[in-house]
Amino acid sequence: MLAAGASRRFEGIKALAPIDGKPMLQWAIDALCAADIDGLTIVLGAHAAEIVSAIIPRGATFVLQEDWTEGMSASLRAGVASVSSPEAGVLIALADQPDIAETDYGRLITAWRAAPETPAAAAYAHTRGAPCIIPASSRSALLSLRGDQGARVLLRTLADVIEVPMPTATRDIDTREDWRSRLSENNPPGSP
Repeated sequence: MLAAGASRRFEGIKALAPIDGKPMLQWAIDALCAADIDGLTIVLGAHAAEIVSAIIPRGATFVLQEDWTEGMSASLRAGVASVSSPEAGVLIALADQPDIAETDYGRLITAWRAAPETPAAAAYAHTRGAPCIIPASSRSALLSLRGDQGARVLLRTLADVIEVPMPTATRDIDTREDWRSRLSENNPPGSP
């Protein structure tokens, strides 16, 4: 789970912005932990102390990425490097997609497990991106990313990717306006 950014466009600690009574990041943690995953690592950087003290980690491991100012690739590298099993695939999730439910993660995991040498990615808004699962054979490509590049850059270069339709992944909250819009809809995270 990537949650290391400074949230400059949000002008506050985006991961802790409340949605329906709990922090945005907590929605993502709870959904992932309810899905069939082998472990959860939360990559933190800016605001790490505040985030750790405000969430319930549900057994997650925290990784502090001190070079978080480099961009998303630094967080990805820290998360990938924390996976101890060299043959494990890596599920990449973002803290600012609170509408993704346990069932969405479950469908992604099921699709990937049917062909574990092929990446699986959420398909939404005419693109594919996070959440996604990158197989062990492609982990080195993630480690080579630099700057503010995420897994979507890698997914664009791969011909064979299992696309899992996921309309709930369309929304990511970047600004306070995005957050207010989400709140005004009065839909609990994970609902269609």
